[in-house]
Amino acid sequence: MKPAPGIAKIITTALIFFSAALPLRGEEREYFIPVSRRHTRGETLLDVTFLYGVHWAGYFVLFKFLSDWGGSIEQYKENIFPKKIQWWDGDSFWWNFVGHPYVGSQTYLYYRARGYGKKESFIGSFTASFLFESTIEVMQEPFSFNDAVVTPAFGYVLGNFLEKISLEMINSNSTPKKILARMINPSMNFKFYEGVRLVPVVSRNLTGIFLSCYFD
Repeated sequence: MKPAPGIAKIITTALIFFSAALPLRGEEREYFIPVSRRHTRGETLLDVTFLYGVHWAGYFVLFKFLSDWGGSIEQYKENIFPKKIQWWDGDSFWWNFVGHPYVGSQTYLYYRARGYGKKESFIGSFTASFLFESTIEVMQEPFSFNDAVVTPAFGYVLGNFLEKISLEMINSNSTPKKILARMINPSMNFKFYEGVRLVPVVSRNLTGIFLSCYFD
């Protein structure tokens, strides 16, 4: 049974008056909420280019400065895609099924933080992996299908898991959990994270009351 229009107005007016008469004092809190939106071709190209540059930088830091696995121009010419392709690269289990999926998850989470949907984020992660395998890692070894597939596929699964638990932790009231969330999902540390919302919340410091009513 719906209240008559006159009764609804009286109730609404009374609630507004009652709420306004109380000394409301709420607080704003930062919430991280996944938000998807459409992106222009320019934005997508910029994201692809940015991650491509990050992967080049990561390669040089990991394989040139921190180790002697950096390869050479001669190897690059010899391994250039699609001149040379291998189905399986023979790397260790930890490198193929832990290292690569982790990198894929972080690429996926970058796209998620930029406001891409899960499908678009997977495509972006796959593109980044393909570009790395076909134009960067060939400094050392030929393009390998297992890395090109495992990195984005397992990265998608791991990325969704990390996103879920990191959102739960960063939206909690625990400072250690918030810090851990930013560690496992580093994209939350940057201002471009598009799911951040300032929302008024009820807390122990609230001295008034907020009422919201809806009438059909």
